[in-house]
Amino acid sequence: MVSARAAALHALVSLEKGKHDRLRDVLDAARLQGRDQALAYELAHGAVRRERLLDHVLGGLAHRGLPKDPALRCALRLGAYQLLFVDGMPAHAAVDETVALARSNKGFVNAILRRLAERVDWSEADANTIAADVLRLGPRRVLHLPQALPTGAVERLAVLHSLPVFLLERWRREHGEHALDQLAAAATAVPPVWLRPVDSAAIAELQQQFAAGGVETALAEDGSALRWTGGESPFLSEAYGTGRFFVQDPTAWRAAMAVPCAPGDLAIDLCAAPGTKTAVLAARVQPGGRVFAFDVDERRRGRIVENAARLRLEHTIELAASIDELPPAAAVLVDVPCSNTGVLGRRVEVRRRLDEGTFARLAAVQRELLAQALRLVRPGGHVVYSTCSIDGEENDDVVAAVLAAHPGWERVRRELTLPCAGSHDGGYFAVLAAGATGS
Repeated sequence: MVSARAAALHALVSLEKGKHDRLRDVLDAARLQGRDQALAYELAHGAVRRERLLDHVLGGLAHRGLPKDPALRCALRLGAYQLLFVDGMPAHAAVDETVALARSNKGFVNAILRRLAERVDWSEADANTIAADVLRLGPRRVLHLPQALPTGAVERLAVLHSLPVFLLERWRREHGEHALDQLAAAATAVPPVWLRPVDSAAIAELQQQFAAGGVETALAEDGSALRWTGGESPFLSEAYGTGRFFVQDPTAWRAAMAVPCAPGDLAIDLCAAPGTKTAVLAARVQPGGRVFAFDVDERRRGRIVENAARLRLEHTIELAASIDELPPAAAVLVDVPCSNTGVLGRRVEVRRRLDEGTFARLAAVQRELLAQALRLVRPGGHVVYSTCSIDGEENDDVVAAVLAAHPGWERVRRELTLPCAGSHDGGYFAVLAAGATGS
């Protein structure tokens, strides 16, 4: 069986070479289990999440610059990530295991990583002031940088949080200078895992079941979900196998809960894969209601079916093979494809493919999807438009453009949530109604 580090390296190289655009697709194919799977996921996603910073550090140690060979670059990033960001990882294990994985230039990899390991210092962990060439790695460790970080505020954040400069500039214009640190930190942080019971009234029972199986959780402030805090994996628990919960961030959950639907209603989830919001709607229209789910990606439609079956919601959720199969509904949720700028900590690969034209290209698709959703609603019904973006061009601007072209529809509610590290993702939703009044 392939090791966790080997699987992570293979995923990184596949991404670097453009063979895949999602790490998960490659990692899942390795068929690792338990702790090996968790380690592979952490290493691969962490190396991409921290890619620009890792390259900055490694570039200061490699006198001729980073190697042109994609496999060699990825091996160095993998080793450096372990040395700097994996708590409790022995330096010798990070170096030796990475060198063993390198297919060529093992001596070079060994030398660079050992130089890096020597720059990690525990003695200055309590220093109150961090110099320009020192990076704090945690409460007890610092890294003496081989080259200083950029002096410009935006350029420094771009390296520290591995983000494009243009994106930080865009955020500064739209959300203000004061929000930059929060947004950048959220893009780098490992997001929390929120576990939501299918039956909201059974959350205390679910937490007890988790505790009995060694899964450590904490109740959310609003009592709607459990946060996984440690112990055994909830995805290996009996509760997962019997479909008692699903995973959903508070921001995404609020968007699904904003859909005006009730028991007995017929609702549509227009861009449904993987089906998490579909499940929320299905629970809300029971008993007697139906949710029709559609997604243009045929491969991802299979995940809707899998989730519905695991959650025992297959009798409420009906998968549509085409738009033409969707009946008029009381409410439509259209959770459109977007830039994912509100969930960069979760979808780490996105930062590698964003460019300044991304938003306009997506907005054109989003306007078309929202207009399509309006046509699927019965008289007096509602449409909820949602994204995982914090960019106005994909959010308010899209809604305004579509409403201008469809007299009689009005926005009655909207909510923009900026991401916060360790708490929640960013995102947006707007509730639209025919002939209503609102703001």
